Amino acid sequence: MLVAATMVLAIAAGGCGSGSGEGETSTAKDVFYPWVKGPSREFLVRGGDNAIQYWGHEGTPAEKAAVNMVIQRWMRARAAEDWVEDCRYFSRNYRKKLVEDADAVSDREVRSCPEALDYFGEGASGDLKNTLTGPIDSLRVKKGRGWAQWHGPERDWVLPVVEENARWTVMIAAPVDRNK
Repeated sequence: MLVAATMVLAIAAGGCGSGSGEGETSTAKDVFYPWVKGPSREFLVRGGDNAIQYWGHEGTPAEKAAVNMVIQRWMRARAAEDWVEDCRYFSRNYRKKLVEDADAVSDREVRSCPEALDYFGEGASGDLKNTLTGPIDSLRVKKGRGWAQWHGPERDWVLPVVEENARWTVMIAAPVDRNK
């Protein structure tokens, strides 16, 4: 189930492309997604899946700062394989589903989020690399949900987030590589 959920998110965001925007020009007659304003424009790809880029609206500076802080801390914990700290940044629903999935496939040996991450390892958390070399570049938000986007050292990344009890949380164990 966890693998299926991860694949669905990867497929939903996977076709977004590199998003560099370089070499993409438009004329007054050929405006490429004219309603997308702000930093999300950097992630538009002509002919690509741009659903995230025009979903919702660009987050406020306060929302972006809050999400950025969470992702920075989460990314460091994930890269260090500090599963206890890593789990602190997950949404309630994601923690619950992660534990349920690990418990089901481990013959009922997994009882907590850190145990689930340890059990799944890179199967859940990806390559464990910190792909965030600076602040996030864009945050698309709508009704307490969001998509953080950033340019990593070699490719672009997206990550679903959700606001719970006035705190932003991560909705999956690894960022999604938009180039795959």
